Amino acid sequence: MIDLDGDGSEQTGWTILYMHIATEGRVPAGTRVEPGDLIGYPSCEGGVSSGTHFHIARRYNGIWIEAGGSIPFTMDGWVAEGTGTVYDGYLVKDGNSVEAYNGRSEINQIGIQTR
Repeated sequence: MIDLDGDGSEQTGWTILYMHIATEGRVPAGTRVEPGDLIGYPSCEGGVSSGTHFHIARRYNGIWIEAGGSIPFTMDGWVAEGTGTVYDGYLVKDGNSVEAYNGRSEINQIGIQTR
């Protein structure tokens, strides 16, 4: 969980939740991070999965805010767009569109960062 207002409370301001971040290489809880900092690597940890992946979600004042809803969710210029179906949608940037996909493929790769 990243507490964007830094007050230590997940019930105030914006928070960003990352799920399935590998234990190895993950920043310790309480570490102050800046935009662009590496927080860890996708994994299968924390649930039932057959492939490396991660989920990202956001809350404002403790309330979950839909990624593809009326308040844009923008990450490094990529904007989330929903389809109305859970776990389906797109990230769009500069005319490029990447669809959520159940597997690793060229159609869902944005960038690769190595350890």
